Amino acid sequence: MVDNSGSVKERTGVGHNMSPKMAVVGTGYWGRNHVRTLSALAGEGVISGLVVCDVDSERAKMMAEEFNCEWCTDASKLSEMGVVATTIATPTPQHAPLAIQLMEAGIHVLVEKPLAMNEEEAIEILNCAKETGKILMVGHLFRYHAAIRKAAELVKGGVLGGVLHIESERLSVREPRPDIGVIAALAIHDMDIMKDLMGDVEPEDIHCIALPSDTPGIEDHAVIEMHFPGDSGYNDHGVTALVSVSWRSRVQGKVRSLRIIGRDASLAIDYLDHSGFWIHHHPNNAHGQEWGGFDAAPRERVELPLGEPSLTAELRAFINHVSGKNTETPLASGLVGLNGVKMVDLAISAARK
Repeated sequence: MVDNSGSVKERTGVGHNMSPKMAVVGTGYWGRNHVRTLSALAGEGVISGLVVCDVDSERAKMMAEEFNCEWCTDASKLSEMGVVATTIATPTPQHAPLAIQLMEAGIHVLVEKPLAMNEEEAIEILNCAKETGKILMVGHLFRYHAAIRKAAELVKGGVLGGVLHIESERLSVREPRPDIGVIAALAIHDMDIMKDLMGDVEPEDIHCIALPSDTPGIEDHAVIEMHFPGDSGYNDHGVTALVSVSWRSRVQGKVRSLRIIGRDASLAIDYLDHSGFWIHHHPNNAHGQEWGGFDAAPRERVELPLGEPSLTAELRAFINHVSGKNTETPLASGLVGLNGVKMVDLAISAARK
């Protein structure tokens, strides 16, 4: 966890109510989303300037022209350009060297998930954050998703009763990534969401079945089973969890869903529906015939206010930490990123047994 000693100005280089100058390193698909979002925040005056950095000069220049910002091809020049905080949205193998280089140069970083290629690299990044006193966040943006925050509130408040089981699906159709497989690219979201819902209790067991893609060492379909220990989710017997992820979903197309099964109620979230989700009530673990079947189960709609997208909320939170407006530990801290990498490593190891 980042060392929060010292005054805000000493630790961040930015005083209260000052807008930091930021950069985005990496202009791929997700890097572009970072640039677009930060450009909008610059228009609000939340940041004072924006730099696009990519080793491909043409891409960097074109994106900078599109979003009316500065550009460069060498991340080591960002400090000279007045940048105090940056996001890293490069291929995963570059995360660790770039994060360490930038923090040692005095720049705060938000690294896209996964934080690193393995646990060893992730620990090196966290150690660097502690030694330099720089803020380290990781792109676990679902920790800033309105539906997840509400679901976590309902679980903690006992509305569902003891949680029995959690299951999720994250399915799509695409070519495999060249750097990481579907577990590190997709399942890491759902494993972290489930850990978050369980009060950040670590799973005590992880099993996995994965199918290889045509790219050696890269899986494109996986089913992961996790078990959280007793007392997690207000259930003395522990909580089971099932994660299904795929880049082969040629039948359903894009699916993003989460279901939490409790003793007294269950809820279902469709991440593609931003308006809210349903809670189905079945007090005292009632079964089908006791309540008249699924259609007869009382249910209620939880409406979510039309807020900002998760990426915007995450980047705004990063800026608030950098500027000293928020001195609490970030929801998506470096430690959260490390734990995500650990769960990915365990799932991949289980799949190879």
